[in-house]
Amino acid sequence: MSGALRTMKVVEIDSELAALVPAFLARRREDAQKVRDAAAAGDFETARSLGHQMKGVGGGYGFQPITDLGAAIEAAAKSHDGARLAALATELSEYLNGLEIRYV
Repeated sequence: MSGALRTMKVVEIDSELAALVPAFLARRREDAQKVRDAAAAGDFETARSLGHQMKGVGGGYGFQPITDLGAAIEAAAKSHDGARLAALATELSEYLNGLEIRYV
């Protein structure tokens, strides 16, 4: 089995959210890049705001790790930890790229 297959994370999502989830995940992919860019620029307020937003929405869509990563991004931004922000942005991207969605 390839490494990519081993890292896939299956997430079961209510089928009523099927029309919303692809756009939601696309926005989170954009957010990961925005956090990475903000970290590189030392723009901790933008990173904090993005983290706060993710913290508030991830669990509502059934993606608790997005909520958890959002909280960590918010905390890293508050402490002006650019290296941690970059690492968290990478972690978020890897999580998103490793998802397999099953609608139930």
